[in-house]
Amino acid sequence: MRYLLVLIDGLADTPLPALGGKSPLEASVTPGLDKIATAGRLGTIRTVPRGQAPETLAALFTLLGYPPGPYLTGRGYYEALATGLMLAEGEWCFRLQFVTTADGKVVDPRAGGLSEAEGRELMRALEQHFKQTRVRFVQGYGHNHLLVVEGVDFDGLTTVSPFNVVDLPQSDHRPEGPGAEVLLKLMDEAPSVLARHEVNRVRVDLNQNPANGIWLWGGGTMVEVPGFQKTFGLDAAVVSYSSLLRGVGVATGIRVVTPGDSPLVPDPSGRLAKVDLTPAAKRTATIDEITRIRASTLGALAQHQLVIAHFSYPDDYSHQGDAQGKVKSIELIDKHFFKPLLKELEGTDDLRITVTPTLMSRVETRQHDERPVPFVMWGPGVESRAHLTLTEANAEQSGIKVDDGTRLIDYILNGL
Repeated sequence: MRYLLVLIDGLADTPLPALGGKSPLEASVTPGLDKIATAGRLGTIRTVPRGQAPETLAALFTLLGYPPGPYLTGRGYYEALATGLMLAEGEWCFRLQFVTTADGKVVDPRAGGLSEAEGRELMRALEQHFKQTRVRFVQGYGHNHLLVVEGVDFDGLTTVSPFNVVDLPQSDHRPEGPGAEVLLKLMDEAPSVLARHEVNRVRVDLNQNPANGIWLWGGGTMVEVPGFQKTFGLDAAVVSYSSLLRGVGVATGIRVVTPGDSPLVPDPSGRLAKVDLTPAAKRTATIDEITRIRASTLGALAQHQLVIAHFSYPDDYSHQGDAQGKVKSIELIDKHFFKPLLKELEGTDDLRITVTPTLMSRVETRQHDERPVPFVMWGPGVESRAHLTLTEANAEQSGIKVDDGTRLIDYILNGL
């Protein structure tokens, strides 16, 4: 038996007035998902333990069968692993995120959508300004980068994601605790470096949000995670563009597959190019990525018992507060992943498919929610009863409620 787990960040939401009282999932046309759901079984699953903050890292470990508590050192550590960077003892890695600020508030946690080249140039400027031996700037892409600090004990430090402080006073959500002064110095000096940089001057001229600040958060240090194959007896692979999930894959010994033969993130046309792509261009880029994920997923299924395919587009639109964009992203995943995947797997009788969001991600609040999310399972060993499509309401009335999300792996192996 082979198993496919499809994780879709942001798939679940609540009813929205902009969609006529429907959730984005309900408003989406998804014949591929409908086929899986009506022939499978629905339920709800709590993807983070009760009382745990609804954060993606905790959800990923939960869905992989690990009680997340011991492994929540901070996403910076796992994103470092995804780049091939191994932290030495005493080193901490933080997410360095370019943001747009105004009137003492974070107004855009993605700084308007930086290109890979723009992010690279701004990181070089910061590196030249902050010439400290205990601080290393690690190039990422777009607005996401990393900062490694050595010789400082941050144990007990509290940081907050910039996505959770949009339109709130920055002063109330800055790093607090041991080592905070190191991070605050960087955050306080960076705006003067960024304000005079050519990248931001051009962005302002083009009426784009400038990357006029940095936000340091999610710091983590080395932690040992039990191997997935030794723990669950499964040879697994993960197919994803997400540096966080790829890092979790490295930590757990799951094989990490780069979708297609492309770089992790396509490089736009240049540092000074206009970044706000037309809707058609964005759609084309998204389709290309989805197609690569599908092709790599099929290839991985031929070599591994369990394949984890991952998408984050609906979550991106949730954080932007864009209901229509979220609907379209769900439909693109269905059209270019699920429909052709099912066609290519037609006649297969040894594959069990499970689809679930990592977290509830609400357009209305632009944040994650702690409530359970819908999931669907289809394939041998799964008896279809209600023949319902995959929606939040249908999953709620199905009667299957998994309160401990770490049990999902057991259901994947044994069916419903």
